[in-house]
Amino acid sequence: MSRWPAARIHAALVDEACLRERLDELGGAAALLVSHTVTEHDVRFQLRQQLPEQDLPGVIRGVLGGSPVVDRSETWRRREDGHFVGEVAATLRGVPSTVTGSLWLRDLTPGEEVDTDTAAGDRPWASEFVFHGEVSVRLPFLSERAEELLAGQVRRVIAQERKFLADRLSREDG
Repeated sequence: MSRWPAARIHAALVDEACLRERLDELGGAAALLVSHTVTEHDVRFQLRQQLPEQDLPGVIRGVLGGSPVVDRSETWRRREDGHFVGEVAATLRGVPSTVTGSLWLRDLTPGEEVDTDTAAGDRPWASEFVFHGEVSVRLPFLSERAEELLAGQVRRVIAQERKFLADRLSREDG
């Protein structure tokens, strides 16, 4: 949950300058905003980022034989006021793998349970951001364990990006 309205979070999530800033801070040496397209109906972008090699389990590092680079694409659409949906797809270079998922960002309605630790007490709104994804790794004899390990890395990246965005929005607030 977040103390900012969904529209404000969405604007930051898809903003080209914010994406570049996020990549500069979290993306590693391979960080690159490959493309960024805004249309009447959606926002699509592709990015490349490097995972910290020391954070990866040995079994994955052994397969990679170098720095782990993720190629990722996201598409976001406004469903209605205060509600945005999207899709994400990613691959880890050098590993036969895919990460796919759906994204959901919406304002909570009055009366919905709000975590008071994350919602601003003086504001009548809060929003939620949900990622539901699947990880697939095709490595003989290691697929299940490798999928668990890669899913852990996905959760770590999401947590880092969430913190980055919250810090950025807090700085904007003053």
